[in-house]
Amino acid sequence: MTVLLSLITVIMAAMFSSFIAAFIPKISINYVNIAVGITIALIAPLNHLVVPFSAEFFMYIVAPLIYFEGQATQVNLVRNSLVQIVSLCIILVVVSMVITGSLVAVLGIPTAIAFLVAAISTPTDATATETVSEGLKMPGEQKLPLKMESLFNDATSIILVGATAIWVESGNFHYRSAMLDFLKSAFGGVLIGIAIALIMITFRRLMEGNNVIAANAQVILFITTPFFTYLIAEEVHVSGILAVVCAGLMQNSESTNSRFLHPHHFYNWIAINNLVQEILNNMVFVILGIMFVRIIKIDIASKIVSWSWLIVAVSIYLVNLLIRFVYGKLSRMSNRGSLIFSIGGVRGAVTLALVFLIADHLTSQQFRQVVLVETIVIVLSMLMPSFIFPFILPHKISPKKAKRQLAVLRNEMVAEGLEVVEKIYLPKKVRERVLFDLQDQRTANSVGDFWQQWLRSNQHPQFNAQERELEQRALRWAFRAEREYLDMVSQRENMEEYVFRLYNDTLLAESILIDPDLS
Repeated sequence: MTVLLSLITVIMAAMFSSFIAAFIPKISINYVNIAVGITIALIAPLNHLVVPFSAEFFMYIVAPLIYFEGQATQVNLVRNSLVQIVSLCIILVVVSMVITGSLVAVLGIPTAIAFLVAAISTPTDATATETVSEGLKMPGEQKLPLKMESLFNDATSIILVGATAIWVESGNFHYRSAMLDFLKSAFGGVLIGIAIALIMITFRRLMEGNNVIAANAQVILFITTPFFTYLIAEEVHVSGILAVVCAGLMQNSESTNSRFLHPHHFYNWIAINNLVQEILNNMVFVILGIMFVRIIKIDIASKIVSWSWLIVAVSIYLVNLLIRFVYGKLSRMSNRGSLIFSIGGVRGAVTLALVFLIADHLTSQQFRQVVLVETIVIVLSMLMPSFIFPFILPHKISPKKAKRQLAVLRNEMVAEGLEVVEKIYLPKKVRERVLFDLQDQRTANSVGDFWQQWLRSNQHPQFNAQERELEQRALRWAFRAEREYLDMVSQRENMEEYVFRLYNDTLLAESILIDPDLS
């Protein structure tokens, strides 16, 4: 019951963060999540609702996030980037750990702990990178490497973290067994992920071929796929992270080739995908905020407050920046491109998950030290691009200006629909309902208008068959006029994004109108 209550609390906090972030679009939602987590930890009654976190709990949040990242990536991009993936996800990770760990050891941290915190800080997070670069145009020369890196460097990082954790516990670093474990874990994870994806795809295609749609069951199967993929891979002692990445990549290939088989279900699946991804990402950073406050409280209560962890964290982040910049230059990126690649390697969910993964190998004090270091690294990796990217990346249109332009176009579009309705005969109550619905498209109806319409619809009998047909026909004519207007303005410069968004809205509105299940 306590675990369930904790989960509900964190999910509610994640949802609350989304509401807050909607009112402050200029601030990354990850910062809002951390602030909400800190607030929960500072308020004793709320803090008591959330039990201590475990590695298993956290990894089952991270696994579907990585699956969704893989699902958003085309397989041919991976195939064409294999050499780059090896250099990014093996060579760069190992070099970063060795150089950073050596430097931290020079600062007086025990060598094994130094290499452990260096290894934990190596994986990057595509979702976090997209969050801090929202509203900005990331060049393709850096966007693709950052995407490939975040997808595949987790497996290398997990093996290195496991090896260094054993080093901390036993006093010996077994590099040969680490290499063998990496090869076994990596190839095994790839095979498991592909095998499970092929089984799932074949099963779904067989069901569809026999006209067994089972839409809700398909959605549940999709949502649970990353969980049991990760579970199966870990049970056979191979990389669960790589397994879910490969399963996600295969899912992308399936979606690309069957999106029009059942468009309605495909659209629902996309909506659920986005919802689950946002909630899980929010949960990760809410937990980060909670953990940060709890550990600070313990250190203060134990009178073990030391600023050495801050120096270590800043050093790790700055050295990683330098290593990534040099990698960019060696990859023939420009100075600007190398800087973008360097600070674009944002840390996030996987880094925090790795901290929990090695909890059993450390003393409680060592664990708190590692959590604090990695928390600072994560926050620094988000803050740096938030401050620098706006100066070196081209801006998309500002949210305020975009909202204003979209509102103008929406008003013009709805006006076309209203004009069509004014020219046709409709009974008074049908006309009132149609005009109300069209005005709702541009949020022109006030709360008072809504309640008046609500009272009218509940006081009067429902439309008869003829009136329903007239209502539907009038709305369809209006939607058609709106789309014709959007087609006309679609040739304006920089209007494509708004036109497509509004065109999609009118198509969805008409879909709702004619859907027999909804009508």
